[in-house]
Parts: sequence; structure tokens; C-alpha cells
Amino acid sequence: MKTKRTLTLVLALVFVLALFAGCAGNTTTPGTTTDTGTTNSGTTNSGTASGGTEQTAEPAETTEPAQTSEPAETTEPAETTEPVEESPYKFAAGKFAADANGVALEPYEYDQPFCTSDEVLEYWNVCYTPMYIPEEGMRSMPYQQEVEKYTGVQVEYLAPAAESKQESFSVMIAADDLPDLMAHGLTYYGKSANDAISEGWFANIYDYREYAPNYFFQADNYTQRVHDTIYYSDDQVVWFYGILKNPTPATGSCIRGDWLDELGVNPDDLDTFDEIHDVLLRFKNELEIQWPMEVFYTIELNPAYMFSGFNTAVWLNPYGLPSVRQVNGQVQMSLTRDQDDLDAITMLQQWYTEGLIDPGWPAYIGNDQMAPMMASGDTGYVCMNPSQIPDYEAATGDPDAKWVALVRPLRYEGQKLMYGQELSYMTYGNTTLSASCENLPLAVSWCDWFFSPFGSEYSSWGPEGIVWEYNAEGDKQLTDFVLNNPDGIAKAWLLLMYAGNNLGDATLFDQTLSYAYPGGEEILEQAQKWVIPDYQGEYDMPSGFRLTDEESEEVSSYSGDLTTYLVENYAAFFTGAKPLSEWDAYLADLSSIGLDQVLAIYQNAYDEFVAGNR
Repeated sequence: MKTKRTLTLVLALVFVLALFAGCAGNTTTPGTTTDTGTTNSGTTNSGTASGGTEQTAEPAETTEPAQTSEPAETTEPAETTEPVEESPYKFAAGKFAADANGVALEPYEYDQPFCTSDEVLEYWNVCYTPMYIPEEGMRSMPYQQEVEKYTGVQVEYLAPAAESKQESFSVMIAADDLPDLMAHGLTYYGKSANDAISEGWFANIYDYREYAPNYFFQADNYTQRVHDTIYYSDDQVVWFYGILKNPTPATGSCIRGDWLDELGVNPDDLDTFDEIHDVLLRFKNELEIQWPMEVFYTIELNPAYMFSGFNTAVWLNPYGLPSVRQVNGQVQMSLTRDQDDLDAITMLQQWYTEGLIDPGWPAYIGNDQMAPMMASGDTGYVCMNPSQIPDYEAATGDPDAKWVALVRPLRYEGQKLMYGQELSYMTYGNTTLSASCENLPLAVSWCDWFFSPFGSEYSSWGPEGIVWEYNAEGDKQLTDFVLNNPDGIAKAWLLLMYAGNNLGDATLFDQTLSYAYPGGEEILEQAQKWVIPDYQGEYDMPSGFRLTDEESEEVSSYSGDLTTYLVENYAAFFTGAKPLSEWDAYLADLSSIGLDQVLAIYQNAYDEFVAGNR
């Protein structure tokens, strides 16, 4: 953090002037007051700060003149009170009702701005649209300028491209020079929250909860899984994590509805993999679509969303081990089993070798990389967020283009989905704070503002007149600048630029913004197709389960080799470069390089967790 330190000089000057005033024999006129205040600033060591207070000096006592010809007796000069600089902070600490643990009992609204110092926080953010950042930097953009006006906090944004963030983070760690705030910091750190805190890299936000009333209030007033995601332990919180006010599944499978109309197929009839396979073949053979289906470099963008019917996660995590599940108390790791995982890869290899899946998949980090294929009409079955549907329809140039959502696909009619389908209140965005930040109360307060009533509303919607305006009914509606951008920038990306970036920033996010236009309600309804009624999550790991630091460290000793082997070989099975006849050898190799040991660690931890929560 960069700080201009002028307070000492100001106080010294005031002291000198006060001495001169005393020597001149000045007195305080009866009945007048002197304003004083107590300087308070964020103290990194103790983590305490409070706003300045105003005190009133007592009037100086005087003696009435005697009723004689003698001169009236005068009093000694009144002692002057040295004025003290008013605090530049109006933090929340001490200003809200809290429970026995210091957690706020209701949302807190900040004074705005709550900071008038000229400190600058560095924020290592994430940017998916670096080509649209002006030369002056992110700080010059309208949303960031408005946030600075409301909070008073000056922020310097460091915004590496998404694909270079891991390298950027590694360089900062090696230089022992972490910025004050970091989007996805713990993800790139690669260890547990406790490790990150105990090793002195990240701050324990729980120790500063008096400056974060809104965040901790929200953490305790959603679902148990929200609480368990935010809290690493009862007294450890390493990140501000984005929370959805009104959650729907983040992504799901969408298909070209106009092509289905051409083939005479009702999208509501496509609920099994066999039915989807038949339609993809017809896209290719009858409509001459080059690559009917798209997948990502991780195959699934979200674990268990595209291939839900296998009750596993066909997700190639390049940064760590695959997802785990438990079946009747037995812990299992995705991509490594003889049953569901083998069935899933058998189907996918068939679809790939039939030419149904775009071979450019290793380059597709997100939908934006595959957008040209959608715009050109060379693909028709994609996993996406429903808010992206209007953009991709408009990008085709075909007035009849129509994307519609499909339900989570099943292996057979009536199948029960038991893994990975719990409705999540969490966004992708999360922010960690460097333990070396010089003013953690300020950094924590700034992050907490985004969860306050006003701050969450503003960060969700962005600046009026640019992102939204009131329609004739008095409701907020997206502007023509967003819906029909003159530079052709898709709505989804514009909202990440001109409002809270829920892929990186941690906010209390109202996603109705993405659908605030005529017909948007119908698009939002599409996402409801991905909600599983009465979902029980029989195979999901329990909320609150996690490995101890010692267990995590032991798993880490195996994870590097296992991750490399898994990603390379599963991808080879996917493309057919590796025949499925080698599946057993693949499993044997995984066992030899540590899979059995890792599963044993998870199993022991799971058994202890269940025993302790009966």
C-alpha cells in the first residue's frame, strides 16, 4: 500500500503555533468552545481502529471586576487545548450489534465515503477482456471510479490476462511481494487456508470481523454450505467469497432450437444421452454442421454439469486432483473408477471419433474462445450461462437463430441424479488479503462494502446511465449501450467490465441484472431447467468436510504426479489416441503413483468427520 505520511508534520506545526499563542497571553473568550478530536487509524498489529470523536472544552473561568476604583483582577491565561487531526476513517467497528462471537446481527450501511486518506490499495484482479481496458488502466473506468467515490478508497488495479494469472502469482510469491488484495489468491497458492495464514502470506479475515459486519452476517444467514465454504475453521476465514442473492445454476447445456425446429425435434424430449447423440448426428449429417458439440479444455466447465447422468465429474482439473464423492460411505475419486468413469469416457470417445466434438477443445478456456464457432454456425450444442444466449443469437447474423436450454442429461429415463447438482449460492469471485497489507482494517472494510445494502446493489448493477436506466414502469432495465453495443461487445462481457465482475470480484451479487431487458425473464426461466427438484445429493461429500493441514500436505506430495498423469491420459482416452483397452493399465499406474494412498487419506478423514457429527 502506498501512503503519504503527513500527519506528524501537521501535528508538529499545530504544537508550535499553540506555543506562540500561549506566549502572547491570549485567553479563551468565555462561552466559546474548542473542537478537539482523537486521531484513530487502522493499526496493522492490533487490527483496531475507530472514527474520530469530537469533544468540547469547558469555558475558561473569569472573575467579575471589583466595585472599587482598584483595577479589576485578571485571571491567568486559559490553558489552550491542542487540536488533533480528525480520523480519516469511518469504519464499522463498534457501531453495530453483534452476537457473542462478534458477528453482526443485521446488515450494516456505511457512511460514504468511509475513508478520506490518500492511501492506495493494490488489487491483483482478473481480467477476461484485457483488450477493452483503456490506456489509463482499470481505475479510470466508470464503475471503478464510482466505487472509489462512494468508498473513498483509492485502488490500483493489477489486471493480468486470465491465462497468465498462475505465472503472475508465482512471480509475486517468489519475490515475496503480494498485493494487498488478490482475486482467487488461495486457488493459485495451491495450499489450504490454514497453510496460507500460518505461513504468513494471507490475512485471517476472521481476526478483522469487526470491520466486516456485512460479510460475516451473510455467511451466517444463508445455507450451511455457504457458511462452510467461507469458514475454514471456527476462527479462520481466508477469503471474501462472492454470494448470489438469487441463485440459479451457473451453466448448463444449450442447443440450437431453430435447428431442432428444422429437424422436427422438441427440445423437451431431449433428456438422455442417446437422444442427444442422435440429434448431434443429424446436425452433422443432415444440416452439415462441422462440429455439432463443444467442450472445454477441462471437458466440463463445471463438474458434473454436462455429463450429470454418470454421477461423476468429467472435469480435468489442471491445477489439482479431480473431484471426490462418497458412495455408501466409500470415498471415490472422479476419472478413476471402473464403473461410471469408464462408461463416461467410452461414450465421449465414441462421440469424438464420430466427429461430433470440436477438436479445438484444448484451447477453449471459456465460451469466449469458442464464440467464433457459435457465431459462424459451425456448432450447435454448448454449455453456457443463459445470460449469454441473446449475445450468441445476435452474433450469428441469422434472425432465426435460437438457443434453448436442455435439462441435465440422463443415462436412462427416470434416472436419479445423486452427485454435483446442489444449487450453489457461491459465485466464482473470491478475494484474499495479503498479511503484509499495511492497513488491513481499510482493506477489509473496502471488501465488506460490497456486501452492504448499498454497496451490493451498486456492484451488482453498476453506474446508472451506462449499464441501466429506469423504464416507463420504474424498473431498472439495461441500456441500449449494453444491449446493442456499438463496438459489438457482448452483453455478458460488458457487464463484467461496467459492474461487479462476479468471475473475479467478491460481492453480494444480484444476477437479475443479466436479464433486465424485455424478454429477459424468459431467458432466466431457461436456467430453471437445470434445477433438480428434491435433490438429495446422496453421493456428495458432506458440507464442512475438509482435510486437516497434515492430510492436505500428505495428499500434496502425491497430487503433482497424479494430476499430470490423469490429465494427459484421460485426454488421450477422450480423443481416441489411447485405446480403452488400456483402461485397466491406466488404473494400475494411478495406484502405483499414489492414488491408493490418497484415497486412504480421504477415507480416514471422511470416517472421522462422520463419527464426529453423529
